Amino acid sequence: MEAFSTYFWLGYAHITDLAAIDHILFLMVLIVRFQPKEWFDIIITITLFTIGHSITLILSALDLFKPSKNWIEFLIPVTILLSSINNLISLDKKGGKFTKWIALLFGLIHGFGFSNYYSMLTNSAGSFWSALLPFNLGIEWGQLVVVFIILGVSLLIQNLLNYKHRDWLIFVSGGGFALSLWMAIENSPL
Repeated sequence: MEAFSTYFWLGYAHITDLAAIDHILFLMVLIVRFQPKEWFDIIITITLFTIGHSITLILSALDLFKPSKNWIEFLIPVTILLSSINNLISLDKKGGKFTKWIALLFGLIHGFGFSNYYSMLTNSAGSFWSALLPFNLGIEWGQLVVVFIILGVSLLIQNLLNYKHRDWLIFVSGGGFALSLWMAIENSPL
């Protein structure tokens, strides 16, 4: 049980660390479309993201499919960029279903980003499988904590500053677009 707890908290720390700002920014852009009252849809979306990144984390950590780290470091901000664009072009449309599938699809890309760290944690075959569930649960818990902090800040800003949800969506998505474009250019493998 001690090993479970260790890997759980390593997964949690990995996603909540400010060094993982790209993943946090992705979560922010991904869920800004939802209203806080849509908490169940938010949890499903985050869980689909976890499923996506778990699949590629396993494939990459087992060396079954391991794309270039340079391309993954470029594609992660591209996922934020595309999610921001989706938010901005569909401002007045209900984008929840599409957003859920974006989370799953883009989770596949983010999983390759997690795999290098995970491989370092589990350098022996025996710990690979025993660490997989607690590590992913830790990431899931960390993502939910980050998401609920983002929702709390969103509520405060929208209520205190009298922002409409649409205005907040434009602000966060515009910021996500600008930051992710800068990160993508900075990490361009070309």
